[in-house]
Amino acid sequence: MNRTSLLVVGTVLLTLIAVVVASQFAVGDRIAAKDLDFDGMDDDWEGANGLDNTTNDASGDADGDGMSNVEEFLAYTDPGNADDSKVVKDNRMLVFIGVGLAMGVAAITSSIGIGIAGSGAAGVTAERPDKFGRLIVYQALPMTQGIYGLLISILVLNFTGLTGGPEIAILKQPFVGWGALAIGIVIAFSSVSAIPQGMTASAAAAAFGRNSKVFAKGVIFAVMSETMAIFGFLVAIFLLIASGML
Repeated sequence: MNRTSLLVVGTVLLTLIAVVVASQFAVGDRIAAKDLDFDGMDDDWEGANGLDNTTNDASGDADGDGMSNVEEFLAYTDPGNADDSKVVKDNRMLVFIGVGLAMGVAAITSSIGIGIAGSGAAGVTAERPDKFGRLIVYQALPMTQGIYGLLISILVLNFTGLTGGPEIAILKQPFVGWGALAIGIVIAFSSVSAIPQGMTASAAAAAFGRNSKVFAKGVIFAVMSETMAIFGFLVAIFLLIASGML
């Protein structure tokens, strides 16, 4: 069970990181079908976007967003809209991946921890149904990593404007997307603590079944496994501040 859990989490993390790397180094292969002025941009595209398809204006910057006209063509962005730039699109993509990492991995690890703790608690309940109420506490403890992932995801989406508000202003800053990705990675890795926490909670539930006096001590043992997730949550908050999102 432990090896399987770690394999699942590791596979998800490596897959998402590979997607990020591939997307950042992917080279556009857009080719102009008709280019009478030899500026690297399709004549029909130039005409549709208000550019001169009879003059080489590849190096121009019609909207003043820092991208040349030919770069806009290759990046599939709007040369007449300063808010539609490669920086904004890249940042938006990295924010989505960061949020996916934070919530997705936290949900996986929390569910594994909850399952481990629940299986131990269920065994005790079969013999001591009167202890059901307090056994729920043990099972609920590994859920906190999922809560951290949810809170951070909401904060990132809110402060980048993707859930409403001035989205473009913050996404024009160069390192916002990478900040969101770093936050997602921190939460994802620190949320793995939900698995050993579930194991500890399961053992504590078994001990509680034999001796009612050790309930609080068992909770303390289980909470100790969560300290790494708390540290990760705090670092994620600091990264929100450092990247200008908070």
